[in-house]
Amino acid sequence: MPRLSVLIPPPQASESGLANLVGVLLADTSLDLEIITPEHDALSAIEDPRLRLLPAMPAGTPQQTIWSALVEASAGEWVTLVKPDDMLEPELAIMVGFVAEANPVADALSWHTLQIDATDPPDRRFSVGVPSQYAIVNIDKTVMLKAFFMWENSLNVPRMPFGLFHGALKRPLALSIVESLAASGRVSLLPAAEWSARTIFMANEIAFCERPMSVIARQGFAFDPAGQPTPDFPFHAGIGETAGIAEVQNAVFMEMGAPWGPGAEEAFLRAATIDCLLEIDEETFAAKCEAYDKAFRSWDGGRHAHLFQPYYAGPQQPDIRRGLHGNMLMVDRFIGRARTAQDFYRVMRSFLAPVRLICGAGAAI
Repeated sequence: MPRLSVLIPPPQASESGLANLVGVLLADTSLDLEIITPEHDALSAIEDPRLRLLPAMPAGTPQQTIWSALVEASAGEWVTLVKPDDMLEPELAIMVGFVAEANPVADALSWHTLQIDATDPPDRRFSVGVPSQYAIVNIDKTVMLKAFFMWENSLNVPRMPFGLFHGALKRPLALSIVESLAASGRVSLLPAAEWSARTIFMANEIAFCERPMSVIARQGFAFDPAGQPTPDFPFHAGIGETAGIAEVQNAVFMEMGAPWGPGAEEAFLRAATIDCLLEIDEETFAAKCEAYDKAFRSWDGGRHAHLFQPYYAGPQQPDIRRGLHGNMLMVDRFIGRARTAQDFYRVMRSFLAPVRLICGAGAAI
C-alpha cells in the first residue's frame, strides 16, 4: 500500500500542465506514492509503475462522481486531489507519514496554499505573500467548524482549508465521505466545498502545516454545470461562490436535521457583501448584487434583505511590498519569470523549509 495517493481529475480545458505535474511528482523514485488519473495522451510517454491510469470518463460526468471514482480506485494510506495545472509538493508523501506516526488519531492534514493566475499581465507588478513559518500543529476542530459553518473571520469564503482538494485525508475518512455523498443523493456544484463540509464534520483530529505545500492555478470562479443545487433554496453557485458554499452548508444541515447556528445568517450576509465587492467590472457587480438581493428577499422571510447593501469599490491598488512582514515573505508575483502556478512553486521551493527538515527536528506536532 503506497503512503500517498495523488488524485488528478481530467483537464477541463488546457492540458498543458498535466504531464509536467505528473513528471515532477514522479521525479524522485524513492517517494512512496501513486498517481491516479484518467488516461490521457499527454501521459503516454511516462513509464512509471506508480502512475495508474483509469479509463477515460464520458464528457459531462459530474466532478463529484469523478472525484469519488478516483478515491475508490486509489490504494494509498492518505489521499489528496489537485487539478492538472496545479502544483503539489512531492514530499507530501513524507509529511503524511510523519503526521501518522506523530499523531495516529489525526486523519486530515492541510497546509497554506498559494494561488497564481497564469493570465496575470507581467506589466502589472504586485506581490504574493508566502508564509515563512513551517511547523505542523494540531488544530481545534471546533474552531474550524465555526470557521466553515458560522463564517467566523471569513472574507467571501470560509477560512477552513481542510478537505480533499489541496488537503490530505486518511483513506478510511475519504471512503466514508464518498459513502456519505452517495447516501445523500447530491450531485454538488462545488465538490471542493462539499468535501470540506463533510471533512470537518467527520474527521477525528486535524493537523495543519504552516509551510505552503501546493499552489492552485487560479481561474475565475466556476461551478460544475453537471451539479444539481438544492431545490427551494434561493442561494446557489450560479449567483456566486459565497452563495454556492451556503447551498452546500444548507444541504448538510438538512441531512443532519439541524438549523443554522445563531449568528451565522449575519456572518453569511457579510460574506455575500464581500463577494460582490470583489467584482471589479461594474456591470458584473450590479448583476451579482441583483441576484443576491433577490435571493435574500426570498430567504428566511426576507428578514435579512435590508442589511444587504454592497457598494462598488472598483479595482484595488495592488500590494507591492517586498521582504519579510511579520511571518509573511512578500515576493514579486513574477519572481524567477514564473508565469504559471507550477513555475511559481518551482521558484518558491528553492527557499521554503525542506520537508525532510520539518518532519525531523523542525516539527512541532
